[in-house]
Amino acid sequence: MLEFFQNGGPFMYPLGIWSIMALAFFIERVWTYARMRGEDELAEITNDMTSRIDSGSSFEQLKEVCVEVGKLEGDVYSEGIERFEHLSREQRSVEEMRAEMNGTVERAAVGYLERYLSVIQFVANSVVLLGLLGTVNGMIRAFEGIAEKGLGEPTIVAAGISEALITTVTGLVIAVPSLAVYTYFSQRAESKGIQFEPYGHGFVDALLRRWSSTKAA
Repeated sequence: MLEFFQNGGPFMYPLGIWSIMALAFFIERVWTYARMRGEDELAEITNDMTSRIDSGSSFEQLKEVCVEVGKLEGDVYSEGIERFEHLSREQRSVEEMRAEMNGTVERAAVGYLERYLSVIQFVANSVVLLGLLGTVNGMIRAFEGIAEKGLGEPTIVAAGISEALITTVTGLVIAVPSLAVYTYFSQRAESKGIQFEPYGHGFVDALLRRWSSTKAA
């Protein structure tokens, strides 16, 4: 294995780093999605949060609950509360507040669900190019060997061609599963985002009820 790596030339080092990075973020996404709550727990947490909002809990108390809840719901609701605190100081209509808050909650959910996917996509795209660079570098070495020694030294030519093929194969071996991982978790993120959306909007509605009652008072 070490000999294979060395025969691939200098471009095997960035390819190795990129592959480790993709693997690390793949494991992180698997761990994150494996720990996500089901719809029953999501409904229970959202109902608890909206009840606390309706009963007049302070924003600091609500943030503490978000920290305890953690995961998708805690992150999104905490960001929603912070944004609501800022917006409630401005002169806005209910519809403007609703549109802004729904957008905030949706963006926060997408950010959590798609975290690090852009890195995996980058790896999938860039390792192919790195592999091609290695291929070009190997072919240059092969032709330089021919120019210097002629065709009487096949080992020099073979070393360059070997480097070209090894980097190409390595790039593809990393790119294909990375692209599959990106596609799979992009679909999971979209599915989970659609599932979460009505609960996020219910959370926003509770904040707006509190804001409207405060303004009326």
